[in-house]
Amino acid sequence: MENKDNVRYMSNSESNKVTREAIDFAMLDLLEKQDFDRITIMSIVKRAGVSRQSFYRNYTSKEDIIIEIEEKLLQVFSESLNDKKYENNLSLWFKDFFIFIRQNKKYISILIKANLADVLFSKAPFIVEDWMGKQNNALHYYIVGNLSAIKSVAIAWFEHGMKESPDEMSDICMKYDIASFLQ
Repeated sequence: MENKDNVRYMSNSESNKVTREAIDFAMLDLLEKQDFDRITIMSIVKRAGVSRQSFYRNYTSKEDIIIEIEEKLLQVFSESLNDKKYENNLSLWFKDFFIFIRQNKKYISILIKANLADVLFSKAPFIVEDWMGKQNNALHYYIVGNLSAIKSVAIAWFEHGMKESPDEMSDICMKYDIASFLQ
């Protein structure tokens, strides 16, 4: 939208997007400096340069920001399950999974620092079940167990400085049959 002086104004959705990005950045910045529990809404809005009203127009709590980060990460995970390039190639899926972790280390670091690493894969079993088709409780427990193994391996790799390459991590996962349910 432009006025008579050719100044462009943002729509409400554009303005909300910019506000959310500022809040997200502020949360990420604050989490690099202090524990999640010590961060207040006031410190977030001050760092973001937005009002409390703007914060509450976009989020109901600071936990919502973390949940949004998780949702973005899980969306990529979900989409990867349907990518045809992974059919009959679990090794490639693992390699790309570890590349994804490396590329998103800042977000994952924040989840770990906020003691929310378990949240990272909390919805993953349901994503896999949707992909595979919910069949029975035994399969559900099998999926949960395998995803817990993947999560544990990924977090351990992350916490040990990601010294092994994604190819090496893929080989490790394949050698020990982690996530055989994806085959």
